[in-house]
Amino acid sequence: MNLKDKVVLITGAGSGLGKALAVAAGQVGAKVICAGRRKDKIQQTVDEMTKAGGVGTAVEMDVTDLKSLEKGVKMVEKVGLVDVLINNAGIITGMKAVQDLPVEEWDKIMATNVRGPYLLIRAILPGMIQRGFGRILNISAPIKHLPKAAAYCASKCALDSLTKAVSYELKGLDILVNAVEPPFLDTEMHKGGKKPEEVVAQILELVALDAGSQSGRIVKIA
Repeated sequence: MNLKDKVVLITGAGSGLGKALAVAAGQVGAKVICAGRRKDKIQQTVDEMTKAGGVGTAVEMDVTDLKSLEKGVKMVEKVGLVDVLINNAGIITGMKAVQDLPVEEWDKIMATNVRGPYLLIRAILPGMIQRGFGRILNISAPIKHLPKAAAYCASKCALDSLTKAVSYELKGLDILVNAVEPPFLDTEMHKGGKKPEEVVAQILELVALDAGSQSGRIVKIA
């Protein structure tokens, strides 16, 4: 399968890996929906896609806010039903021991990194089931047991479990649900590591899988 003319929804598309994925998907002919909280940032991504010959639409969406997410999904559906969902939006905050971690900070991380993907999968999946086709990719992380990052690590473990559970529910359908663990990337959230552009080809391969490909995988990228 290739991504040409497929409607691809990417969250957190205003910067970092999300932006790089959006531009790359546009270059191979996908109709890319760039979703994010910062309207100016996602519009910049769309502008960059357009210059590169792609087709993109900016949709303002806060994945932690149900009303914002539902409003955003309605705007997405004006472009078309989603063929590919990439749950990329995620946050990590300052390093704190668990006894010093404010409850509000824990809740914010879990809301972004776990609840957001759940809400989007819940919203997008009925259309995929109706058409008998879909690809869902959750952006996980290689770190799962890092001291002073309990909330982040717990959220990514939960995201992996969500990935596997949903894939089992969809067994027998041409709807593949996988997760990917990219290496440390040089982004707004984390300085140092590989450039996001260095890993996008491998990540997009996981949403361009043919029918019958394995689902429920947590794929590590070196």
